[in-house]
Amino acid sequence: MRFRAVDSFRGMAAIMVILFHMQHLSPLAGNAFVAKSDIFVDFFFVLSGFVMTHSNFNKITNLASIRPFVVKRFNRLYPLHLFTLLLVLLFEMVRFGIDRYVVRLTNSIFGDDKTFLSFLANLTLTQSLNLFDRVTWNGPSWSISVEFYTYIVWALCLVLFRKNLLLFCGISFSLLAWFIIRHNGSIIYNYDYGFVRCLYSFLIGMVAYRQMRLLPSGLSYRQSSFVELLLLALTLVSIYSFTHAESWLMPILFAIIIMVFSQEKGAISTLLAADRLSFLGRLSYSYYLNHTVVLAVMDIALFKLIKLPHTEAGNLIYIFVCLACVHLLSVFTYRYIELILQPASSSHTRPAVATGATVHPQPLAHAPYEHSESPRLD
Repeated sequence: MRFRAVDSFRGMAAIMVILFHMQHLSPLAGNAFVAKSDIFVDFFFVLSGFVMTHSNFNKITNLASIRPFVVKRFNRLYPLHLFTLLLVLLFEMVRFGIDRYVVRLTNSIFGDDKTFLSFLANLTLTQSLNLFDRVTWNGPSWSISVEFYTYIVWALCLVLFRKNLLLFCGISFSLLAWFIIRHNGSIIYNYDYGFVRCLYSFLIGMVAYRQMRLLPSGLSYRQSSFVELLLLALTLVSIYSFTHAESWLMPILFAIIIMVFSQEKGAISTLLAADRLSFLGRLSYSYYLNHTVVLAVMDIALFKLIKLPHTEAGNLIYIFVCLACVHLLSVFTYRYIELILQPASSSHTRPAVATGATVHPQPLAHAPYEHSESPRLD
């Protein structure tokens, strides 16, 4: 079973994260929604918990069942992570050549965020376990690091607390509540306490899936459409207005959205579930991991080499070129990198992904934000 509507949400959330990293440009500057769109990473975490519970909760019953689950998750997450890490390394080497032989660059080459030790940490997915004082190399990969280890902790806890899930949730949320209170309600962390942030949202996603059956099942199409519209409006207002002290509430809102829209009973969810939008969800993981290197390359190519002026029009050109290049690179990485370690039945290419043409949904393995046999945001 695929949750097609929330899959489309996932793709749009990835695009908002891209815009978040371009918020310094004049067309986006001052937009509160864009400035706070990094919170959509928590949407990915909640959705991952929701999907993992759907696809793996009943499969993880003993210690022996953990190994194939972890291997699947690693195979889904690691190829693209490694590819983008090597891309960043290659780009840094190119920057060295440009800085020495073409034009002086303002940012240092192989700076404090790109050390040998942090490179090794990225290779082992440990770069965001509070080992460094900043995000390193491919910045967005911090969430891949913490999510991978969240999978392992979650699977172990399912085995240990299989007969008393209520105790597991009680202990987990008590400890998480203690952390949140100590940090004044904020969960906006990445390289330091990103694991806690991920675990909190992931468990909310798990609980949301387990409780989804309690949702009213007799709502009409119009009633469901009204609820969906109300939730979208609430989401827009919440993202515009929330503060760090209120950020702990956002995963709860995202869980409600996922629970409602996964039912696909209203007008908005029906629209989002259309095949023409589903390609956004399939490309979301690639969008997420590819975009910072594309932004960096285009910054040098357009502003340093081509001398595109930093005007409103120049910044708009940069934004649209970056979005187009992220999409094209993501089509390539989705088809030839992401699924390289997947079984042949789940890694066949989908030419229609590039154009958004009608395709019939296939179960995929997704990593950080997915939902199928081996879905995450993959």
